[in-house]
Amino acid sequence: MAMKIGTVDERNLGIKVEGDLGDLQIIEEYSESDDEKNEVPGEFHKGTIANIPNNLVKASATPVFGTVAVTNSENVQFGNNTFFNGPVTIKQVIQTRSGIDNASYQKTEDENPPNGKFQPKNEPSFIGKLEIKTWHKLSLSAVGIILFGGVCAVVLIMLQRDRQQSGTTQPTGDNSSTDDLLIAPDHLRIVSRTDWLAQPVEKSVEPIKLPVPWVIITHTATDSCFTQSACVLRVRLMQTFHIESRGWSDIGYNFLVGGDGSAYYGRGWDQIGAHTKGYNKYSIAIAFIGTFNSENPTKNQVEACKKLIKLGVAEGKLAKDYKLFAHRQLMSTLSPGDKVVDIIKTWPHFVNETDLTSLIPNY
Repeated sequence: MAMKIGTVDERNLGIKVEGDLGDLQIIEEYSESDDEKNEVPGEFHKGTIANIPNNLVKASATPVFGTVAVTNSENVQFGNNTFFNGPVTIKQVIQTRSGIDNASYQKTEDENPPNGKFQPKNEPSFIGKLEIKTWHKLSLSAVGIILFGGVCAVVLIMLQRDRQQSGTTQPTGDNSSTDDLLIAPDHLRIVSRTDWLAQPVEKSVEPIKLPVPWVIITHTATDSCFTQSACVLRVRLMQTFHIESRGWSDIGYNFLVGGDGSAYYGRGWDQIGAHTKGYNKYSIAIAFIGTFNSENPTKNQVEACKKLIKLGVAEGKLAKDYKLFAHRQLMSTLSPGDKVVDIIKTWPHFVNETDLTSLIPNY
């Protein structure tokens, strides 16, 4: 930085300085007069710079005058009138490079803090960030718990369904107690004709004389079913076959029992069925849905048949001393299958006699 300083003898010295204005170091001296051209560089008359303060002796990287730091400046002159020529950059700083504090510095709200880290006014504090992160964690935890609970519920439902199906498909041949999955020991669900989507009868059916003295157990000779939807399909197809192929007015059986443990209402207690020629008007036919020559009926299916017979007696639809027959005892057929016959022949009221003449009612 080139600098001219006015002196008491009104001479001007051309001095090139480097460092703080408060700590002046002379690195080159020249005179504008002819007599001064031969002077030795680095020497000068102290009297010519008597007006320079003593604190302008030490060198520094940034010129400082009072509380003002001046950088990137040329032709700077300090005298009675202080002015600046050339490009001047003045920046208000907290502390100069030489370590002198700037007394005139005023900190604003938007300015970087002393540690040099900038923090906008609207930036959330550390506590705010922590609260947001905690809220996120709680939300994610709640979602995870809900998802985990849903998965567990689905698994439990599937396991329960598997247990029910395994329980219904387990064959039985004894008089064991009612399945625990039923609502009550004596409960029997009877699916109405409306529920299994029965089509209207083709013509009226003759009523049967009550109480009915016989019960005939048969089977449908179809596939088995273990759910209500599957059993509804089986019963509906059976009715269509009896009406369209056999030419009957309605499904031939009075009742059907499915592997799901429900009884399906066919012609009911009050109408003559179409199942055992020559004995229809004396009997109520209960058909096991399925084919049981080698396959066992389900426990629920067997219990449904027993409950249905008990219900018929209680409501006066069946005679208290009713006779129980297997379909094969009255017709040349394999019905109701060896497995079902092995079961019902242990029940009360089952008829073992081969001569049925004395047992036929007189009407």
